[in-house]
Formats: sequence, C-alpha cells, structure tokens
Amino acid sequence: MFKVFNALEELYLKSKESKTLECTDFLGNIIQCTFDWNMPIEIEELEKIIFEKNLKLPKEYIDFLLMANGAILYNTEEDSGYQLLSIQEAIRFTEEMKELGYDLKEEWLIFMTNLFDSDMLLFDLNKIDTKRYIIDGIEEYPTEQWKYLKCDFRIFMNRLFESNGANYWRWL
Repeated sequence: MFKVFNALEELYLKSKESKTLECTDFLGNIIQCTFDWNMPIEIEELEKIIFEKNLKLPKEYIDFLLMANGAILYNTEEDSGYQLLSIQEAIRFTEEMKELGYDLKEEWLIFMTNLFDSDMLLFDLNKIDTKRYIIDGIEEYPTEQWKYLKCDFRIFMNRLFESNGANYWRWL
C-alpha cells in the first residue's frame, strides 16, 4: 500500500529547520521562499474548539493543525506568500471579516489569506463531504461571485506545492 502524497507535510519536513527553500517562480526565476511553522495544537484543545464551535473540519486540515497550528508559506521579500491560519486565527479572522461587512455565510471559515492582498480562501463546512468545499474569496468581488475550487484541502496544498506557491487556481 502506498502513502498518499501530502505536500504540506513535505514542505514542513524540508523547511522546519532552515525555514528557507529555493523555489522557481512562474517566470522561471530562482527565488528564496521562507516558511514559518507554529507549534502544533494539543489534540484536547482542538477537540474542545471543534465541539464548542460545532465545526466539521477537513481531516487534512486537522492533520495540519496537529503538525503546525498555523504557518507562513512561500513568503518572499515582497511579502508574496500565504498565511495558513491556526484554528484560533481562522475563527477570529472569519468573525472580524463579518464585522467588517463581508457577507460570509455561517458555515464558511477562512483558513488561508494572501500576504500580498486581502484575498482569502475559505472552507464551506457544509460541503466537506463533497471534495469541493474550498472557496476563492476575492476581496473586491461580492461573495456571490466567489468560486468553489474543484479540489479538497490535500489536493489544493499539493497543487500549491507543485506551482511553487503561485496562486494557480486563478490561471484558468
């Protein structure tokens, strides 16, 4: 039996100590990207949050939280990376965006933000079983125009790894 490739785990293992990897940008240039990993969340604390907030999270996101409860990925000198939010940050940031007037549904949870703009990626917690539960939240568009990506969290992270941190989901 083979293990399903998990790019997030691979990135963690390769960058945990050095915090830096050489990456190729979409123009073919070699750039230095930094990665900063938070400490993992304790399983008891995560279970408490999931219970109290009545959350149904993707298994792969839970695995990430138990490995590193939040991370900065593919950061460059131009702040062009992503913040993969801890569970606490995800809950807090989602609430803050609602308070700022974003029309976010109750079942939506922001799990990642861009460092270079105010765009975000969200889970639709009501669609976790469909494998199409990630929403591309573009700040300047109304939420009705936000699109579901055709992948789950593991595939999303694998493709982010394959594209060296480029926002590949907008290339279509």
